[in-house]
Amino acid sequence: MSRVNLVAMWMAYKMYRIKLIVTGSMERLALHSSLKVLFPSKRNGKSVEWDVPRQMNGTTSHRLVLNKVPSRPMLELATAMYDEAIVGKDESGPADLVVVMDDVELGNLGQERVIAQHYINAVKRVLQQKSPSSSFPLGVLFRQKCSFHLFKPLPEAYFFGDPSALRQAGVGSASIPPHLVHPTDVEQFESNDPAWLSVCYGENTRRRKEIPWWSHERHPKHYLDYLVHVNNLDYSETIQGKLALQNLNWRAVPKGELDTPLIRSLFQDIADWFQIPNPIGNGSLDPSFYPPSSVHSSSLVLRNM
Repeated sequence: MSRVNLVAMWMAYKMYRIKLIVTGSMERLALHSSLKVLFPSKRNGKSVEWDVPRQMNGTTSHRLVLNKVPSRPMLELATAMYDEAIVGKDESGPADLVVVMDDVELGNLGQERVIAQHYINAVKRVLQQKSPSSSFPLGVLFRQKCSFHLFKPLPEAYFFGDPSALRQAGVGSASIPPHLVHPTDVEQFESNDPAWLSVCYGENTRRRKEIPWWSHERHPKHYLDYLVHVNNLDYSETIQGKLALQNLNWRAVPKGELDTPLIRSLFQDIADWFQIPNPIGNGSLDPSFYPPSSVHSSSLVLRNM
């Protein structure tokens, strides 16, 4: 055995590795740094390393239909999960926890359960292809180490729960707090900013000719870009967005126990892996992305669904 392989085995023995799989450049640059500050640096006496996320194509840019076969991007996302959890993409070997993150996007608002169904079906198909006659069912490992979660509708929505994140994104003090229909729950993102709504009217009129479900006032990245331009700046997700996400105060995002059930489900899932309480507090969880206590783990496909 080569010295390189021996070093890799020793490192694997000494630490756990968390691998995020994301669908945006901002998340690839900053999500691991953003999350790890809320969790311990060790688990069961071993150090925990958060790898740089792997970026894949998003799967929700079009409206998903219940019971349809999973798309190619959905299958590719499930395959990436398999690669990171079972095969390992480098000499460090398979990751110990793999979390896939995608966005709800405007076209699938209210369809989170449909997104979950599509991804689970994609995972089942990948497992059938990869291990049709394996003596050890890989599904057991998936239930132990793999999760799928969503930002709703986009990761920029969560900046609107933390004024300091908005400032780091380039929003001026005069625009804080922003005009929101649901100011406590950013996962119900919708702006009622009078100046912005005039822009939304024009955008909705133009876009709905081809995209009937478009609602510009519910798009956090476009509203953020508008507020930054009001401050005579340009918004870049890989510059200002990266900075805002890296330093986002997640504990400030949900204002009450009923707020942000999707992102709270993500934190609860990772907290379970660390065997600690949810670092952003107890509250509502989304049943499609965190199972109720009545659901037996053997019926799950992934850790959380």
